[in-house]
Order: sequence, then structure tokens, then C-alpha cells
Amino acid sequence: MLPPIADRLGFGVGVRDHLGAGGTQTPKSAPVGIPAKFYWVDGDIICRPGEVPVLTVVCFPHRPSGPGSAAQALALSQWRHLPVPAPVVRTAPPRRTQGLVGLPHWFWVTNWRTLTDRARAGGSWVEIVARPQSVIIDPGDGQPTVRCSGPGNAYNPAQPAESQRPECSYTFPRSSFGEPDGVFRTRVTVVWGGTWTGSGGTGGELPLLNRSTSFPIRVVEAQSLYR
Repeated sequence: MLPPIADRLGFGVGVRDHLGAGGTQTPKSAPVGIPAKFYWVDGDIICRPGEVPVLTVVCFPHRPSGPGSAAQALALSQWRHLPVPAPVVRTAPPRRTQGLVGLPHWFWVTNWRTLTDRARAGGSWVEIVARPQSVIIDPGDGQPTVRCSGPGNAYNPAQPAESQRPECSYTFPRSSFGEPDGVFRTRVTVVWGGTWTGSGGTGGELPLLNRSTSFPIRVVEAQSLYR
């Protein structure tokens, strides 16, 4: 299985083999918009974003060496198999109802929590901590994505709407009329970061992970409700 290529935000968008002869080329720096620390590990292969064009990666054998290398390899292997869940997302207005053009559509993630894992192999041990870092909303209407720094806050239907402010929302500028099935296909992604500590005083950061879920949202013009 080949690692994914990256878009300008460093998200996986497919697969491509850039090993080439020998497979030893490494990028001097990450492209603008992609964190330099972002990489993928697939077995004994590690990949970083290529320099040009942005939508490429460069792969080379990854064989950690030196003090702590066994713990580092164990941490990367454990990270790849960590059961990070897809986000459970609630919205206001609720799904299966209609949102309104020009009014904020609330989003909040209900399973936002820190995960830990521990592994041991031979004389090495590691402990991994995974934390959700941000939420990215792709509204599905062709507009840019929206990034939220936290899980969002829940809408309370028992309180007046004017007294509440969303921490994570998107305002649709047009209705979904004319879209397939009359809905926008909205995608919500949670970006996870991780750290590890291990035997011999080792530790460090781990590559970002993304987990997503998609669902339809129907959006109508306010006046259409009164026709």
C-alpha cells in the first residue's frame, strides 16, 4: 500500500509511488502551507511532501538508528494502528431538517477526548497520547473550508437563540436547490496530533491524523418556508 499524496494543507488525497531508483531522495523543505513535520509511515517507508509541485511526496526507506530508535519505531507503528474514531457530529438545525440561507449552521463534535495507548516490545516501551486539535468543515457548496480550534459548543433549544453564539459554525450563502438530491454533502474532519514518550528518556511528536464523516444538509431560502 502506497502512502497518500498531500494537498496544500497536508491532507491525504490519494496514492502515488515516488520511490524511484534507490528511493533515497529527500526534500530540503516542506512546501508552503504544509507543516515540515508532517509525514507518513507505511511499514519501512517514510514519506514527506515533495518540493514541487505541492501535490507530490518523496518516499525513502525509514530505518531509525541510534539511541531510542527501537522506541521510536515502536511508537510510529503503534500510532499507525491507534483506533482513532471518526467524529460524531451534531448540528443545529438538526439533520433531516432544513437550514436557512444567511443564518449560522452550528456544528459540534461530541466524542472530542484525549486517547492514550501503551505498548512494549523487547526491551522498549512507549506511551502515546493523541489529542484532537481542530475541526475542519467542508460545507460542500464550493466555498472554502472553515477551521474551528475546538469541538464547538452545543446549541440549547431551551434557551433563546439570540442569547447563544456558536463556537463552530458555517453560514450558507445560497440554497441547496439544484444540487444532487437537493442537498449539500458536508464533510467534517477532526485533525489529531500526537506525542510519545518511551524507554531511555525518548519521545517526540507524531504525524497528524485526520478522521472525517460526511452527511447531507438541506438549505433553503427563508421566504420559501412561507410560500
